[in-house]
Amino acid sequence: MLTRPAFGAESVDVIVIGAGLAGLNSALILEEQGLSVIVLEAADYVGGRTRTFDLPVGPTNAGGQTVGPYYGRLRDLVSRLKVPLVPVNPSGKMGIYVNDTLMSSAAWPGSKANRTVGRERDVQPGALEFYHLARENPLPDPASWTQARYARHDIPLTTYLRERGASDEAIRLIDLSINAFDLASCSALGYLRDIKILQSGVVNADSKTRATYDAGSEGSLPSHEIAGGTQRLSEAMAKALKGEVRLNQAVASIDMAGRGVEVKTQDGRRYQGRYAISAIPFSALRNVDVYPNFTGAQFDAVRQSAHGNTVRVFMEHTAPFWESDIGEAGLFTDTALERVFAHTNENGEVFVLDCFVNGNAAYRLDQFPTEAVGEYVVNQLERIRPSTKGRLKVLKVHSWAKHSASGCCRHVFNVGQIGAWAEVLATPHHRLYLAGEQTRSIDSGMEAAASTGERAALEILAREG
Repeated sequence: MLTRPAFGAESVDVIVIGAGLAGLNSALILEEQGLSVIVLEAADYVGGRTRTFDLPVGPTNAGGQTVGPYYGRLRDLVSRLKVPLVPVNPSGKMGIYVNDTLMSSAAWPGSKANRTVGRERDVQPGALEFYHLARENPLPDPASWTQARYARHDIPLTTYLRERGASDEAIRLIDLSINAFDLASCSALGYLRDIKILQSGVVNADSKTRATYDAGSEGSLPSHEIAGGTQRLSEAMAKALKGEVRLNQAVASIDMAGRGVEVKTQDGRRYQGRYAISAIPFSALRNVDVYPNFTGAQFDAVRQSAHGNTVRVFMEHTAPFWESDIGEAGLFTDTALERVFAHTNENGEVFVLDCFVNGNAAYRLDQFPTEAVGEYVVNQLERIRPSTKGRLKVLKVHSWAKHSASGCCRHVFNVGQIGAWAEVLATPHHRLYLAGEQTRSIDSGMEAAASTGERAALEILAREG
């Protein structure tokens, strides 16, 4: 007797795995060239890591947010699909809680709690990362990151920062906000590549107030956001497809033993095609049985690549508590909460507070039940900032490791991985083509996802002749 339903196989030219920006863009390009495509998505929504939650305070992004000034592919998609853009609203100013001291940003340079050294003392804690890594970046351009002459920078970020004169206290504070597991494991070379990409849209690399990914910061070229939330773009891309996006279709295996590709999902469905594109993070692909399997450095990259986590706790406030203490709604902390961003609307009013926790600290929060994470954040905020007591309400807790099919927030190069893997991350494997941000080279953010989907589609079209 069958223990689960048996399904006949559906046949198309290309099976795309993953309905994020990379997968959807590859599907659109392939369809434009006359190929039939079906997109399989493990989650119950399209968009991947461009997730928007429709909260009581308004649409709030948990993943991809900013359309940068040089995001050519993304801006073309936005234009063709008639998805409206809006300017980026700057985040509210960020106060500071460091070394058991609550203070305004203006008080930081002269505070006894500021244990940084020399010129660092004038740099805001959340800006130390960009300040040290953007100044005198050894890479002349993003494309140079894989050149042999720069391999000497494939060292721990801790080591690189010390060599550049960063104080122990600055390194400690940077470790709190770095978008990786920690400074000791993260490759300086990989991060310098990312910083160099960001610098193309930043006027002043010596800024003492600019956080690394703050698109609304003073000194940045104009960036935009998708009106109504980033997921609206993904939904428009899916709607524009001729073929179907199948939700709740977690892939179990990819079999290329024959002349084509057969993809089986966990519920027993089968899909056959001439080619397949994996547009999911390696953190998800490593859970799929692939025949023939990857080999050599590519096998190691799929199985061992590092994918960091981020936990977001969105809160609304019942009163402007910041007016009764330091005058700034956001907060950079050296506690387990790391940072609390105060997002503003078009009128400059704070509409949501966003506790944003990266790396190892995010995995520690994942040890709690989801509802307990929200309670913990509120309780800790009340402890370090008494003005918040009774004035915060948790709207949503989201962990990319626990609450997504991808199981991660972003790919990170750990020390020593670039020389071994950079050239094979995007290499086609038999009839399986690889997309997704871990295969990017000289783009960042959502543009990187779209560009990798384009590359994978063009590789298939070139093979078709």
